[in-house]
Amino acid sequence: MLLRSTTAAPRPLSLVPAAASEARRPTALPSRAALASVDSFTPAAKARPSTGTGSTTPVPTTPGGSPTDGLKDKALIQALHDASAQHKDLGYNQARKIIFTALDNHDGKVECVYTGRELATDKIPNSNDMNTEHSWPQSKGATGAAKSDLHHLFPTDSKANSIRGNYPFGVVKDVKWSQDGSKFGKDANGQLVFEPRDEHKGNVARALFYFSTVYGKPIPAGDEAVLKQWNKLDQVDAAEVARNDAIQGYQGNRNPFVDDASLADRISDF
Repeated sequence: MLLRSTTAAPRPLSLVPAAASEARRPTALPSRAALASVDSFTPAAKARPSTGTGSTTPVPTTPGGSPTDGLKDKALIQALHDASAQHKDLGYNQARKIIFTALDNHDGKVECVYTGRELATDKIPNSNDMNTEHSWPQSKGATGAAKSDLHHLFPTDSKANSIRGNYPFGVVKDVKWSQDGSKFGKDANGQLVFEPRDEHKGNVARALFYFSTVYGKPIPAGDEAVLKQWNKLDQVDAAEVARNDAIQGYQGNRNPFVDDASLADRISDF
């Protein structure tokens, strides 16, 4: 299990669409041992932007400032969408191959983000053993290019993946299933929700903020409140930054909420 305590400084954002920039070689991810030495968990119906791939209007920036300075809410969502939406559609089979053989394969092993179970593999495993989790469920809009977008895909134990299903993420009060920190059950309102272990809570939040921004999908207010709490609780660490770098090499875009997690605080309604 990766321990996290060192948080990453916000990375300067570029609002030049990633797909239009020079192609980059996928960044090699550090070994599990290297990541473990620096990572650690420390508690700490609306108009949506178009998802087309047409030309975008650059946002003016002040000398030494970020292109997103002064932007918030819909204006910020639109600017981040324009910067991140254009990317290569890898196709689902290629995306899974990348996850299990390179992106999330450290020293020949892949770890389930929900349970911490490790699987030694150098190929796409049997789906009855370990599967690919769509943080934003396919049944709720992760179709087409979104189905294979690495920024919200993670390796998961098949049982945990099945239990999560397409239930929303939330804080479980009445536990019906749990394993190594992740839980499934009812929240304070009696709704069935899935709660990932602490070390993946922030990753989930930032993945869903990205998905909502890039694909124009709204996040329910109750879900958004929980995700914003998790975004602060489980801060960006070296492993998440390295994954973001590597994904840019594969599909040509970044998750801006990993580069600067505070962006979420400037959006009142995803």
